[in-house]
Amino acid sequence: MGKITEALKKVTNERITRIQKKPEIQYVVKKAENTKIEEHIVSFHDPSSPIGEQYKILRTNIQSLNSAKNYKTFLITSSINGEGKTVTAINLAMSMAHDMNNKSVLLIDADMRKCRIARYLGISSHPGLSEILKGEVEADSTFVSPDVPNLTILPAGKAPRNPSELLGSKKMENLMASLKTRFDYILMDAPPVMPVTDACSIGHLTDGVILVVQAGRTQREVIEHTESRLHQAQAKMLGYVVTNVEFHLPQYLYRYVHEYGNYAYQAESVAK
Repeated sequence: MGKITEALKKVTNERITRIQKKPEIQYVVKKAENTKIEEHIVSFHDPSSPIGEQYKILRTNIQSLNSAKNYKTFLITSSINGEGKTVTAINLAMSMAHDMNNKSVLLIDADMRKCRIARYLGISSHPGLSEILKGEVEADSTFVSPDVPNLTILPAGKAPRNPSELLGSKKMENLMASLKTRFDYILMDAPPVMPVTDACSIGHLTDGVILVVQAGRTQREVIEHTESRLHQAQAKMLGYVVTNVEFHLPQYLYRYVHEYGNYAYQAESVAK
């Protein structure tokens, strides 16, 4: 039994080593010059990269919902902080704006506690949503163009004392009703569900919720609790986006996709 145990242990250790070994090929985002948009926004800097293609797949899935059920407004949130919801919302919005059908896309920063969309895009966070809901400005005076055709940003505004109450107000409901008549698609980046009630306050104002889940971090029970809270708030779950998933292509397949069209993305070897 001792030899069998040792053999099994050796096989296990070899397998763990193979899994943990870094791939020889890593994809590098080709950051555009003369822009304040952060490199995390792959759909802007390198939309044909492997990650950029994943957002295009998500875009296609959403467009199919629009064709089948006329869905056009989506809430993007997560269970807890730090799962990548804001980066997902921005990349998805840009990918949808790049579509050849020239559909108008509005991205709303409804996370008035963090106001991160402005930081990622290098724009001012105010005036924005909080000022609109407090009756200080009209919506049109807050719209920002991030130099991406067909995409409009509605920043979060200055962080208010009562974000949940503002989002749950009749003014927010009226604002959404008005915006739906002006844009083909509306995406809202909302705070995570478990720490605060903001996402549950506005989930029912959209056609559905896309939940961002970080692989290897968010527990199943937390996700189930999140879904329960959204359901109680009469928000419809549409699907999930899983972040922090690492994979690499086999060398022969890498050469094919890298050379196909000779335009997609660049790669570089990592020295061992």
